[in-house]
Amino acid sequence: MQSGWMSDDGEYRGPRSPVICAVARTPVGKYRGALSDRSAVELGIHVVKGLLERAEIDPASGIIDEVLFGQVLQAGAGQAPARQVALGAGLPKSTPATTINKVCGSSLKAVMMAANSIRAGEYDVIIAGGMESMSNAPYFGQKISRSEFGEMKSTMVHDGLWDVYNDEHMGNTGETVAEEFEIPRYDADGFAAFSHSKATVAWNQKWMDFEVIETPGLELDEGVNPKMHRAYNLEGDLSMLEDMTPVFAEDGQITAGNSSQLSDGAAAVLVASEEAALANNLEILAYVVDYCTSGVEPARVMAAPIPAIETLLERNKMTMDDLSFVEHNEAFAAASCAIQIACNIPSFKFNPHGGAIAIGHPLGATGARCLMTLINALRRDKSNDSNHKPAIGGFGIVTLCLGGGNAVAMLIAV
Repeated sequence: MQSGWMSDDGEYRGPRSPVICAVARTPVGKYRGALSDRSAVELGIHVVKGLLERAEIDPASGIIDEVLFGQVLQAGAGQAPARQVALGAGLPKSTPATTINKVCGSSLKAVMMAANSIRAGEYDVIIAGGMESMSNAPYFGQKISRSEFGEMKSTMVHDGLWDVYNDEHMGNTGETVAEEFEIPRYDADGFAAFSHSKATVAWNQKWMDFEVIETPGLELDEGVNPKMHRAYNLEGDLSMLEDMTPVFAEDGQITAGNSSQLSDGAAAVLVASEEAALANNLEILAYVVDYCTSGVEPARVMAAPIPAIETLLERNKMTMDDLSFVEHNEAFAAASCAIQIACNIPSFKFNPHGGAIAIGHPLGATGARCLMTLINALRRDKSNDSNHKPAIGGFGIVTLCLGGGNAVAMLIAV
């Protein structure tokens, strides 16, 4: 096993250590909702402009060395979407840009690539993130002869939500993990309601202001349901979820209510070396300590975060007790329940501000969104504890599974 970046004495800081200096995201819009009149690139441009404004960086200054941006549903987006974002945000024409497609892990992989580049001494300051407009994903027809096309297919489903190895919808992989880990429907529905409850509290307490920038047409994450919060917390009522019909198997448990939402949005973080952050007076919000990618059978993709979490803990000589929080992308409630069980994660440490079931899951943007939500929770936790020290409780792991059987994970410290 590759050794982690943390030294034997627990040190992870140094001049070339990658740090997060600013975060920004749009509120997440529902499918065909408030953000559906904007393309993924337009959302990406908006969020990069907001990120630079937050970091007090002049786009034309030349400080930004590279842009790494994820997008899964690229059909119809035009050439080099990340390059469109870079130039649209006003960065110099000399700025390199790369578009990344690692399915749901795209934007976290962008941050991982940025961290590698910084550790190698290639660049000092990088914008990493992702974008998606699932509402605007086009349809396509496969050519069956010189003059005929076959049935029109959704690129959103075909390129983003379909397991090509087993020829089934990703929802079926949610059923697979529910069966493997014996997750009852009641537990999945309860987890989904709790996600809405935590996200509602986070918005009501204005904790999400740390992440979200002003976006015309939408002030809050559009999918968060305060009614679910009230019903779950005040009455223990899950009827809104219990009455929903399973989608992928007649006797299954995956419903629209306990699954992540189809969404539109963009998210980006500013990654720099520690020395570049100090030289440019950039605030250090978090340190990127370590990261990895795991792999399992494609049909078991929802369980892929388990070995990823275990790898990061093992090679950095840590246990779950050393982590303050774990941020897991809630593709399906059953999957999140399985991760909690397998990794023995206490409920209070798991997705403290809610997750994709409530917030939404714009495929190419979610990794960066999850990362900044974890930073948000860690910093809020630290500010509430005067004795809080990174070497004891300032660590967290963010992880996402992704189509094909992989998962990405990152260990950070605040």
